[in-house]
Amino acid sequence: MSEKTKRYLYGLMTDDPAVHGPGALSLKALFRVLSNIYGMAVVLTASFYSSRTIKPYRPKCKVISIGNITLGGTGKTPLTIMVARRLKEFGKKTVILTRGYMKDPSSGIADEPELFKKALGDIPVIVGRDRAASAIRAESLYSPDVIILDDGFQHWRLARDLDIVAVNGRDPVGNGYLIPRGILREPVLALERADIIVVTKGSTLPDIINEAVSGADIYSSSYRVSGGPDIRGKKVVMACAIADPSSFEETVLSLGAVIERKMLFMDHHIYEKHDYDMIISAARSSGCDTVVVTEKDMVKLSRFAPVMDVKIESIPVEIKIDQEERFFGRLGSLFTGKA
Repeated sequence: MSEKTKRYLYGLMTDDPAVHGPGALSLKALFRVLSNIYGMAVVLTASFYSSRTIKPYRPKCKVISIGNITLGGTGKTPLTIMVARRLKEFGKKTVILTRGYMKDPSSGIADEPELFKKALGDIPVIVGRDRAASAIRAESLYSPDVIILDDGFQHWRLARDLDIVAVNGRDPVGNGYLIPRGILREPVLALERADIIVVTKGSTLPDIINEAVSGADIYSSSYRVSGGPDIRGKKVVMACAIADPSSFEETVLSLGAVIERKMLFMDHHIYEKHDYDMIISAARSSGCDTVVVTEKDMVKLSRFAPVMDVKIESIPVEIKIDQEERFFGRLGSLFTGKA
């Protein structure tokens, strides 16, 4: 599917005013019907597992799921990295299970697993769509104390001890519809399963979510840049393929850079050589010698040969949880029997 088609479909799902006309209205009506069918399938699947008609695999170790209920843009990846680092500090043998969404067919690389490996060093990362099979493999290879299930909130086949859900405080539910009419992966009431809600990119939640998470602990959070290039006063081109490019733009501007041009691609976009050439050309034509990208984008762009006159620099970002001591105390209680 072309980048243009993906952007058009995403515009339908998010009610982008730029996507309009009779054709768009017809597709929205169709998508709403499909959303209802999808919603019934989600509810049916949940009922099978909650009634124990289908039993999930229960690993011998603890399992922490970190996920969301919308399509991307919630800051789940830095949250997963932060939790993994703290568990390692607790002295717990940790393994991350991730699906490895949107692998580059030429290199076999998917951005999130590679970023986990780069950020976490000796913490094993197992990539596979079947997380139950991945958990069995992790137990066999590493005998972990804890497994982190990346993007696991909708993955019913693996039992977990703690469900952490990241919610974008600025756009928590999109237009309120399920996929494909909206960006919700599950109905909002699914948040009743959550043990912890981490609000990212904002500090408040709408009433519809507060009502659904009455039993969960809720934490706000913020992002901070951890190192990276000095771009104060520098003219740059910003390039990224993430679900919420506005948050990255704010980060770049907060560092004092002047953004001359933005090159925005769809979330998890697989960069081709012509994309790379287009980014470099944009920098040259804008009189910039620096392109700033996210760490995820750098994973995919680093396979292209660098050029002499334009540098590609990534901006490393970490998440900080408010009431951090209480948050990590909850994680630690999993291992003391006080959760």
